[in-house]
Amino acid sequence: MASAITSKARHYITIWRRILMLSRKPDEEEFNLLLRLNIMGFLLVGSIGYLIHLIYILLTGG
Repeated sequence: MASAITSKARHYITIWRRILMLSRKPDEEEFNLLLRLNIMGFLLVGSIGYLIHLIYILLTGG
């Protein structure tokens, strides 16, 4: 039982080590693009949530 847990842990460590070796730091242009996309996503999801809440308030009267 303990060896199965240990082998799973080693497997996950190997996978994460491989991912970290392949990752890289984004350049400034890529970072700015991702930042703008994230901000637009937050605004879109927030707006949709606000509209749904507003419609709910108008329909229930309170």
